[in-house]
Amino acid sequence: MSEGPPARGALRVTNASRRFRLVHEKSTTLKELLVRRTRARYTELWALDDVSLDIRPGEAVGIVGRNGSGKSTLLKLLAGIIPPHQGTVQAGGSVASMLELGAGFHPDFTGRENVFMNGAIHGLSDRDVAERLDDIVEFAGLAEFIDMPVRTYSSGMQMRLAFAVASHVEPDIMLLDEVLAVGDEAFQRKCMGRIYEFRRRGGTLVFVSHDANAVEHVCSRAILLDGGKVLMDGDPHDVMERYHRLLAADSTAAPMGAALTSGEDAETVEDAPRGWGTGQAVVEEVSVLTAGMPTTNLVSGDPVEIALLIRADEPVATPNIGFSITMGDGTLVFGTNTKMSEFDVASIHGIVRISYRIPALPLHEGTFDISLAVVSHDESTVYHWVDRACSITVFPRSAGTGPTTVPGDWSMQPVTPGAVESAPAPSTGL
Repeated sequence: MSEGPPARGALRVTNASRRFRLVHEKSTTLKELLVRRTRARYTELWALDDVSLDIRPGEAVGIVGRNGSGKSTLLKLLAGIIPPHQGTVQAGGSVASMLELGAGFHPDFTGRENVFMNGAIHGLSDRDVAERLDDIVEFAGLAEFIDMPVRTYSSGMQMRLAFAVASHVEPDIMLLDEVLAVGDEAFQRKCMGRIYEFRRRGGTLVFVSHDANAVEHVCSRAILLDGGKVLMDGDPHDVMERYHRLLAADSTAAPMGAALTSGEDAETVEDAPRGWGTGQAVVEEVSVLTAGMPTTNLVSGDPVEIALLIRADEPVATPNIGFSITMGDGTLVFGTNTKMSEFDVASIHGIVRISYRIPALPLHEGTFDISLAVVSHDESTVYHWVDRACSITVFPRSAGTGPTTVPGDWSMQPVTPGAVESAPAPSTGL
């Protein structure tokens, strides 16, 4: 008995494959075609190979992978832009997509005309689009340019308009491909806010990005594609670690051992879930100390030292050594490195100890993860990167809530009515 159609907001991919032809010696003129008299040679590339996925309504799924792994092809199948050559792809409900910069825009139409055209593509009437138009234009920040041809827009302006349209048509499913790759920081924050709002309404999100923080922060599930196949499907943090090791393997990097204290290289990627890099410099051990004693339990305001033992069998010139502190959901609390701090490390050879001292820990309460990295000075080569090398638990010293402490004191003074009327207006107000 065959399965019925997917529920509203669900996506179902069953044994889907998609191939493309790579043509060699392609004829560029009619004369070349007649003179050659032979069919052009080509090879077939399977961009997706027997992929099966079930995405439930309301899920937020990140798709990651190296260039050419099949991410964009998968999104195009989900959007219905191209069909699979084998297998099936089904979507329950309406789908809005933003897959390629400028896709769906006519360059000679104005921004306003393109909004109406895109609305019609998503099944909206002119009246529906007109009701949303002001919100779309305001969100994109293009009020001054909405009646100009889209070909005059910068890439950032096109992206802002495309995202504004896709996020205002109220779809059941939203597909986004590197939506945060273009645009300034302020607009990226607006995009993230809109994505969270879409998720709160119960919408299904499929999100392609190379940004580990974005995937871990936005998504509850991640899928790693490699060579057109699903290599891993699971927790976003675990999937991003596997993805990082694939990137390291591209540069003939050796995976680091799973145990930081052993210093032994793992023989396979699966043996090294916590470290990757070239191995020219290796973090042998990490310690969190207070009053000179190692601990994982701290009190807010304690003096803290984060100490690393780093081994380099051959001299490594001007390494950049850093760490980051994140919350359990991957939100960055703080990060720094020797280069940012202008702390000169001329070279390391053998085993060295390097530490970062915090006079009074500003974290207030919670469990936090510490990740480590040793990279080249220009950050082009990763010697050793360890995600979530250790965790610390911080207990509050004073009243308050939240991950960080903001020192301050309350005060109160009586104010007479006349003093209020004559008092100067504050520089900022509620």
